Amino acid sequence: VDVIKTRGTERAGRPETDPRQQVYTEAELRAVVDEAAVRNIPILAHAHGDEGAYAAVKAGVRSIEHGTYLSDSTLALMKAKGTYLVPTYSTLVDLVEPGGDYDDPVTKARGLHMMPRMEETFRKAHALGIKMVTGADVSYTPVSITRVSHEVANFVRLGMTPLEALQSATITAAELFRIEKKTGAIEPGLEADLLVVEDNPLEVVRT
Repeated sequence: VDVIKTRGTERAGRPETDPRQQVYTEAELRAVVDEAAVRNIPILAHAHGDEGAYAAVKAGVRSIEHGTYLSDSTLALMKAKGTYLVPTYSTLVDLVEPGGDYDDPVTKARGLHMMPRMEETFRKAHALGIKMVTGADVSYTPVSITRVSHEVANFVRLGMTPLEALQSATITAAELFRIEKKTGAIEPGLEADLLVVEDNPLEVVRT
């Protein structure tokens, strides 16, 4: 494998779990990180709650996936260690809106609680200069109601420039996965899927 994802906290998309609850200790997460490092494999950590996220960052994970309830101290540690943040804000939109991958009254109420906190976390992380990457965290099938393009547009709405948001979906994402020498930028010799859009995406970002 090229990358491994583990967990620091419970999930948000299941009504019976509390996404703030820590599931692995720093020592357990460090064991995962150290073992993967033998083969130079980065570890990504799912974490909504702060305690689990802090433990994951201390253990040396490459990114925090979600990070809804991150404290100032955890964000500061992420900045110091160069840990990436993948907010998956659009997945919280999926919790709230009908249909899609997550459609339950409990997760809807949860999403309404989480969205403003994620917005606050996003703005603090952006102000600190933490590298952020777009993520969908859905099955990405025809029934899914969110896409990476929605995440790009949400990043702009939450304070990024269009260029920063587009980089979050391209070169910064490639750097997170250590494949920037293969893809992520428009350069000779790199893999790329290009599309033509109506307006200048550096001025207008649409879903």
